[in-house]
Amino acid sequence: MIYLWKARFHPAVRGLAGNWMTPDMALAGGAVATLMGGACLYAGLVHPRGRWLLLLVPPLLLLRMALNALDGLLARERGQASALGEVLNEGVDVIGDTLAYGVLYFVPGGPRLTVAVFLLCTWAAEFFGVLGKGLPGGVRRYEAAFGGKPDRAFWMALLSLALWADPRLLSHAPHYLAAVSALVGLTAAWRARAAVRGARGLAYDARTPVGR
Repeated sequence: MIYLWKARFHPAVRGLAGNWMTPDMALAGGAVATLMGGACLYAGLVHPRGRWLLLLVPPLLLLRMALNALDGLLARERGQASALGEVLNEGVDVIGDTLAYGVLYFVPGGPRLTVAVFLLCTWAAEFFGVLGKGLPGGVRRYEAAFGGKPDRAFWMALLSLALWADPRLLSHAPHYLAAVSALVGLTAAWRARAAVRGARGLAYDARTPVGR
């Protein structure tokens, strides 16, 4: 849902790049911010003296979102958009979510089952979003029931702040992640339905590398 506000932030985000940043630099910077966010989330929960690291998770996730937006914005602005760039962008997004949020699975006493469910829902949401581009109509689906990529970053940033304020809240993390997973699951279902509806009435040819 936060994605709908994306255009409002483009001018501010574009100002970060100046004239020196390239799409590849934005993509790499987003990947680094993602890894750092995951590392801070894990270290902040595992090491009592490093709890302050949880405060770094929200700004790192925000930086990741900004750089991710810049990647596509700069590519379109400079006429450098390419199939390889899109593959890398989508791949880094999914792998980034897995690494940044999947660290919760390894936290002692962490919400392992709900983390696994959350990641499965995340993969489904992104898969059905990309699938829309491969179906007749060719549109990447971004519908979200508060479960899109920016929404997930918001929920995880909120969780990190709550755990910084009171580490004992980790015992309630399974319920929190279950609720977030439900929103991400609804997002996946919405995108799948939108992809099918977008292709309705258009010719569909199911080909594979070895033929029909």
